[in-house]
Amino acid sequence: MPQLVGLMVVGAGLYAAYRALGRIAQQVSEQMARAEDELSRRTAEVRVPEKDLGVLEWDEAQQVYRPRRLR
Repeated sequence: MPQLVGLMVVGAGLYAAYRALGRIAQQVSEQMARAEDELSRRTAEVRVPEKDLGVLEWDEAQQVYRPRRLR
């Protein structure tokens, strides 16, 4: 009979640990969602405008496209 009581105590401890880990996982998930929202808000505010290089032309010597030179 003492083994059964010990097994019940161990089982109750494991169940409590399982529930505690579930709560911790939920909290971490909520914190991550808040952090992602904050990051997306910050990046939207600090967006760097794209550079407009104008019309590109093929540079045969370098084998790349380069901005057209002003004439």
